[in-house]
Amino acid sequence: MRKFRPLALALALVGSLLLLPAALTPASAATTTYQAESAARTQGVVESNHAGFTGTGFVNYDNVAGSSVTFTVNVGTAGAATLAFRFANGTTVNRPMTIAVDGSTVATPQFAGTGAWTTWNTATVNTSLSAGSHTIKTTATTANGGPNLDSLTVTDAGGGGGGAPTAAELLAKVTSCSQISNGTYKTDQELGRTIPVCGKNGAVFWKADMDIDCDGIRTTQCNENTDCCFFPDTAFHTSTDQPLNAAQLPYVVVPSPSSTWDYRNFGVAGGGVVAIIYNNQVSYAVVGDTGPVEIIGEASYAAAQQLGINPDPSNGGTDSGVTYIVFKNSTINPIENHNLAVTRGEELARTFITNN
Repeated sequence: MRKFRPLALALALVGSLLLLPAALTPASAATTTYQAESAARTQGVVESNHAGFTGTGFVNYDNVAGSSVTFTVNVGTAGAATLAFRFANGTTVNRPMTIAVDGSTVATPQFAGTGAWTTWNTATVNTSLSAGSHTIKTTATTANGGPNLDSLTVTDAGGGGGGAPTAAELLAKVTSCSQISNGTYKTDQELGRTIPVCGKNGAVFWKADMDIDCDGIRTTQCNENTDCCFFPDTAFHTSTDQPLNAAQLPYVVVPSPSSTWDYRNFGVAGGGVVAIIYNNQVSYAVVGDTGPVEIIGEASYAAAQQLGINPDPSNGGTDSGVTYIVFKNSTINPIENHNLAVTRGEELARTFITNN
């Protein structure tokens, strides 16, 4: 991958459905959170020694493959559903788990390191659920066991028009390109220009690879020793005027302004919200850095991690299959508040689907 660096809702209606005739009002999303400490478990214990959990505790998986937590959930309306697992992983090693719905595996999220056992992130899986009761089983696949698991939040899309948008819903809106860039970009320095920036109602998008940006605050994962081209700054700073932390904050790199395309003229700014789609997963990030004027397709160590992409700045990334949707005029403050980016992102993504 390239080694060039820059210079410088539909909100879920919690636990409720509108009791109005279906012919007049679409079903609204229903969101329910299930605490891991109340779920069935095999080879794991309930603990409360790391701050930041919800409920009364969390499940600490035994360090063994096959340790598991099984939730029993209830869905009111058949259709698309989002499973959001809140977890912490204080190591630097992924702790992947299979997610099985009623005994059938639907995904294997990586549950990457979160930086500390007191730092909690969310891994999201999109699936379909029929109305009624279901089991959701999370099973560790390596000898390290699973992460510390706090909860599972199930969002039922209500048969459409609500809930967290799925990868399929978003990708269906970006099948064709109305090019807004004056030319095209490379995905790597040695390749030709093939990638246009495209315009949609309320957003711009491109389809490219993902190279790893490790610039900003020095961390164990990102420094001069791990990244040959490490640069201790980012184009956009935190609310305390510090460079961003690439190892902790999911962010996207946009090309620096040029005659090919100037992001500033299209409602894109530092802190703008981005939906990243890869391997049937949707994650949310912010615009956090600028890159070379001729190259596109780059995101932070943390952005790669949350999608299960190798985040190593020396050999990580992926050569293709990544879609970036940047929502116009969507700047969040503070830029480092990832939970705000996710909440706002899901709202903007639902609006994007409705308006395109």
